[in-house]
Amino acid sequence: MLNLKSLSAVLLVFSALIMSVHNLVLAGEGGSAWEDEWQKTVKAAELEGEAVFYSLAEIGDVFVKGGFQKRFPKIKISVVGARGGEHVPRIMAERRAGKFLADVGDLGNTSPYALYQSKALDPITSAFILPEVKDESKWWQGRQHFIDPEGKYILVYVGAPLYLVGYNTDLVNPSEFKSYWDLLSPKWKGKIVAFDPQAGGFSATRDRFFYHNRELGPEFLRRLFSEMELTLYRRYPQGEDWLATGKFALCLCRHQSISEAKNQGLPVDLVEPSRFKEGVGLETRAKTLVLMNKAPHPNAAKVFINWFLSREGQIDFQKTSGRIVDAGAEASLRIDIPKDDIPPRNRLNPGVKYFPQWNPDFYDMKPITKVITAARAEGERK
Repeated sequence: MLNLKSLSAVLLVFSALIMSVHNLVLAGEGGSAWEDEWQKTVKAAELEGEAVFYSLAEIGDVFVKGGFQKRFPKIKISVVGARGGEHVPRIMAERRAGKFLADVGDLGNTSPYALYQSKALDPITSAFILPEVKDESKWWQGRQHFIDPEGKYILVYVGAPLYLVGYNTDLVNPSEFKSYWDLLSPKWKGKIVAFDPQAGGFSATRDRFFYHNRELGPEFLRRLFSEMELTLYRRYPQGEDWLATGKFALCLCRHQSISEAKNQGLPVDLVEPSRFKEGVGLETRAKTLVLMNKAPHPNAAKVFINWFLSREGQIDFQKTSGRIVDAGAEASLRIDIPKDDIPPRNRLNPGVKYFPQWNPDFYDMKPITKVITAARAEGERK
């Protein structure tokens, strides 16, 4: 017969066993819950039959030619490609007419922020189903990165060094540059072509970096646009072509066009951003992802988002972008995938201090536009 002490010990062991079984059941339910949701979502997506993307043309090709279609053959990827600044008025006009045609957007940086402000987006985080997609420890700095201040609408999935200065290799020695202030040397007056600030896209990223960098700021922008007699252009690759022909020595233009021209054997290259003492900006390379609200194919959108942000999807993105993107494979911010196929220029290197340009506080362009407009007026009066 058990004494009181022995009985208490047995009851303790029994209680612990019951608790363990209870926890295992809960764990099993938790695991099956997401699996059930995933299977139901995939089946519903297959019935919808497609996911419609509004995207920049280049990244649209990556979506279409990537591995998603093989993985989910019953879900067609349909892409409407254009510049981000062209997509926003189109989307808003469609919505005013009661037409909700887009499921997912990859529209660069400024354009999705405009959609966020217009309340045209659902939180992309609400579409996350797979545990590995929800796990933020798999991403750079141990978290997922967003442009919007709420941190759940505009997801950043690529991080790459920000190249701002292209040069003609017959006319310029890049070792001359140790600071961005060197661009204001009198020797470069009238010899710089730049993408027009009013055109958005790359120019917005460039001008945000200059404006918010503590060692440059509004004064640098004022002098750049008032003193240097810049020639502006609005369509790629006009400025890059002028650079290649030697009409201009320097170009404040997007790296993709310079890389493409260099690959064609033209005398152009990019100044390594690590040369400039003001630090290295970190850009999205216009690779952001948003979920449109009132999406016509909500389940297909969820399936794509989860697959694309998974380890499998981001490995596939890197490999596919290497075949399609002008500047070569671009580095996912997922840190649990190999980066062997990423060109050195597109990698994040240890020991370098990077300044992400997707800070939500940077996206108000009004103060930047005000400085540039006043500077250009000042330059015209001289």
